[in-house]
Amino acid sequence: MFFIIALTATFAYALQGVLMAKVYRQSDRLSSVAYRGLSLLISMSPLLLLVPQSDFTEFSGLLPQLLLAASLAALANWANAIAFVRLPVGIASALSMAFTALFVALLGQVFLDEQLSPQQWLMGAVTLAMVLLLGASQRRGTPLTSSDYRPLSGILASAGYGSLMSYALILVAGMSRASHPFLVGYAWEASIGLMAMLFALARGRLSAKPGFQRISWSRFRQILVFASPTALGTGCYAYAMTLGPLAIAAAILSTMMVFSMLLGWWLLAERPRLRQWAMMSLVCMSVVALKLVS
Repeated sequence: MFFIIALTATFAYALQGVLMAKVYRQSDRLSSVAYRGLSLLISMSPLLLLVPQSDFTEFSGLLPQLLLAASLAALANWANAIAFVRLPVGIASALSMAFTALFVALLGQVFLDEQLSPQQWLMGAVTLAMVLLLGASQRRGTPLTSSDYRPLSGILASAGYGSLMSYALILVAGMSRASHPFLVGYAWEASIGLMAMLFALARGRLSAKPGFQRISWSRFRQILVFASPTALGTGCYAYAMTLGPLAIAAAILSTMMVFSMLLGWWLLAERPRLRQWAMMSLVCMSVVALKLVS
């Protein structure tokens, strides 16, 4: 059940990522991150119907952790956007997820006392290696200009995403085990949007760069639809973190690129090559092996 729920979350996140890519390429990235989170206030609200009333009254004690987790995740998503500009999207995505899984495994042992067996470490490392090779095998969807293509900057941004998001996931895992995971997931995603909006407003006040950009109602409806799979993804992922080690859940989430490539082929006409099909098969087999040793 743990693996099924984690894979369901991975697919849902990949679907919303492919859909939201259209928005990120046409709008200010930080403002789009904010609108995505604000739209989830609506699309994720049905999850609250599954939360007992008692959990709402006890949730106030988790607000400091929630605000910290949301702030870290908002900054992480901003760093991820920078990586997508500085590197080809496939490589940036693979690096970001690999760094996240690596930092989660390390922090999970420190903060959550999650000890992994040598077999789990080995298969988790194999899974991440396959994901990295898959990302390296991708062609650039849009050629990067010489001014945009900065590998070192992109790698550092991916590492920044991994370090920030991993600590945010540690906090979310702790909150999910102390309260209802659906309530935690809803509050976290909505708070990411609010924090991103505050960061965008501060950017406009403190620098010459534009602040929080307004969009039309039709564009917001588009974001609402495109981001809606996050409700399933965050709900399942928060629940999965209560069933098994966070490091294993993060390793499974790193296979998101497989679903992203398949969905990109279907929705964006980005057809994988034969080498990529082979790498996707290896990734799937490594996840099956990870399940067998867990």
